[in-house]
Amino acid sequence: MSSPAVSVVKAYMPMDWGQLHYRTVPADPALPLLIMLHQSPLSSRNYEAVLPLLAGHCRPVALDTPGYGGSSAVPEEWTVADYAQVVWDVADRLGAQGVLLFGRATGAVFALEAAMAQPQRVQGLVLHGMPVYTDAERADRMQNFAPPFPAATDGAHLTGIWNRIHNEYPWIGPELATHFTHDFLSAGPDFARSYRAIWRYNLPQRVAGGSDLPTLLLAGSAGRLAFLHARAVALLPRAQAVWLEGATDFVAEQEPALFAGHLTDFMAAHPAGGGLKPSTGARTL
Repeated sequence: MSSPAVSVVKAYMPMDWGQLHYRTVPADPALPLLIMLHQSPLSSRNYEAVLPLLAGHCRPVALDTPGYGGSSAVPEEWTVADYAQVVWDVADRLGAQGVLLFGRATGAVFALEAAMAQPQRVQGLVLHGMPVYTDAERADRMQNFAPPFPAATDGAHLTGIWNRIHNEYPWIGPELATHFTHDFLSAGPDFARSYRAIWRYNLPQRVAGGSDLPTLLLAGSAGRLAFLHARAVALLPRAQAVWLEGATDFVAEQEPALFAGHLTDFMAAHPAGGGLKPSTGARTL
């Protein structure tokens, strides 16, 4: 008799700034905590397909970035450090001393900053599509990349969002594009608040000298940020780098078993040790 499928659970966590929405699956509370951060302006829905595949290896918790998905908006412009602090607020509320961190694109910057802020608590770090921009690229993006989509009486903003998604991802099908449109709308007309945080952030300067944390860099050859992978490898020369031929930015949705395999292999190679053993007081989600 086959075992029952693991179901994704959606829940909220009260924070000082509002409600944090997240997705998780039932898992042994003695397993290490994996906190997953998505790219903007999307949501933790990107990881629904992969969460059940991780449950036997860790306690996966995919967060909606504040202001995105189902999470409350923050009252003012946040810095990268502010977004990164959410990781540790969640870890503390769940009773976890050490964590595994995953971040995709914008979320990769937040995950890396969280790891650098409290490296003694990081068991391992997985960065998918790390956006290492030059000063000129950051200035250009701040000026031109993500203008707001204010609501229009004729619904033109809906067409604008739909066209933007298809321009960025020409291969996208209608179901995935509809999910993305929902996430854009959930973020509100000014969907670029977290983008602006990373465009103000000098990542190469912050990571000067690299990092000794166990790190996996993932990138797909069909990803929109594939051209940045070489920069990420140069920035973090001690990281393990994996190039996924033919994979898009959304390999976690399109090939969840492949994606989960790379994460679980990395976790197995870097088990909790030293000060990173799971907390005996870990809360059950």
